[in-house]
Amino acid sequence: MKRSLLDMLKRMGKWPEKPVISLVGAGGKTTCAYLLAEELAGEGKKVLVTTTTHMEHPAFLGRNGAIDKSPEEIKAAAEKSPVVTAGTSGPGGMKMKALPEAVFNAVLPFFDAVVIEADGSRRHPFKVPSSYEPVIVKETTHIMILAGMPAMGRPLEEICFRMEEAEKLVCEAGMNGAAFAENGGKGGLSNMYLTPGLAGYLLEAGYVQPLKAKFPDAEQMILLNQTDDGKVVAEMGEHTSVPVFCRPPDPAAVPLKIHLILLAAGFSRRFGENKLLYELNGRPMYQYPLEILRTLKEIREDIASVCVVSQYETILEEAAQNGFCPVENKESALGISSSLKFGILESRRACGMDKKGEDFYCFFVADQPHLRADTVNRFLDGFLRSGKKIGCLAKGDTTGNPVIFHETYIPELMCLTGDTGGKRVLKRYPEDVFLCDVEEELQLYDYDSRQSLDKRNIE
Repeated sequence: MKRSLLDMLKRMGKWPEKPVISLVGAGGKTTCAYLLAEELAGEGKKVLVTTTTHMEHPAFLGRNGAIDKSPEEIKAAAEKSPVVTAGTSGPGGMKMKALPEAVFNAVLPFFDAVVIEADGSRRHPFKVPSSYEPVIVKETTHIMILAGMPAMGRPLEEICFRMEEAEKLVCEAGMNGAAFAENGGKGGLSNMYLTPGLAGYLLEAGYVQPLKAKFPDAEQMILLNQTDDGKVVAEMGEHTSVPVFCRPPDPAAVPLKIHLILLAAGFSRRFGENKLLYELNGRPMYQYPLEILRTLKEIREDIASVCVVSQYETILEEAAQNGFCPVENKESALGISSSLKFGILESRRACGMDKKGEDFYCFFVADQPHLRADTVNRFLDGFLRSGKKIGCLAKGDTTGNPVIFHETYIPELMCLTGDTGGKRVLKRYPEDVFLCDVEEELQLYDYDSRQSLDKRNIE
């Protein structure tokens, strides 16, 4: 029988009249926060969901939100709904920040339970905190420490947020890569893989013991998210002093797969030379989007493939060196539509026969050097939460790249001809478009001519 999150918490000790539950760690905090809130509401409780750091804005989760509201307005929201998400506006409108302390204290009496996302992990499935983390309120009665099980068996440096803190703990314990038998005796931190034993040690030393010292009256548990492997639970339990539970994957969940495609095959006729090789601040222009692709591939588990379409050998070689799929476009004279089609076909080929889930195709251009990886990451998060099937970055009425399409729009994209890109398809379906506001319009700027460089004072 599948055990609810609430059942797990109640097994830890005396259950208070008004539980205040802080979720920390990595690998599904927001999902578990709302599952827990719904279970509490099912018992007839009024539940406040909030954060002490940042969490997804409720507007992108389809949730009832009270953002930047007074205590009286939050109370009114609680009278209409059993679960209320409250906080303040975060950067770009995609995230929610913590309530002011005075507001938090004022609204506590309006609710029967509080669920708090009290830690950040930047989408990593595992985390070892810094000394100033997590951010837990004194009213906390229960602490749920999460670890995402997709991290298990993978190199620690790939999946761990705050890798430097993990290294400190490993070194303090006098460990090396062979300290746990499962690591295969390879030795060295760079070759250390996350095993149940290592995960248990890091969570115990990084979270459990420091939190016991700071919050001795709060009950603690570890939740292994997305697994029902009892062996893993037992092995991790040997290295921890708090109960370890697991939450199996949702069998109804549909995996979402994102294909990143960089279009870098243009002739730069208006620029007067190959602008993609033109150096900005000591680096060729094409290297800026390549860096974004590298970052996204490292931090996001939903990236299914990364393709770089170009007619230039230098760019294709560097794409291959980064582990991307280099796609030579010998038909670049036919316009950007040819690169778009080559990218789609290669993305599909790269995934082979894996047809499970939904596919999304995200197109980047190579002459947009001011775009930032954190902006694109925020855009992708918001787009997937929105339920829309097309999305792009925007600033006011100005739309820009990257642009992302659900697989249902692939037939139309494959019918484009000449120097026509995906924006034509986007304009046909304005009701299905998610717009993500960028903080600075400069991030959308691309360089079509040498005069455009002068306009931006680029040397």
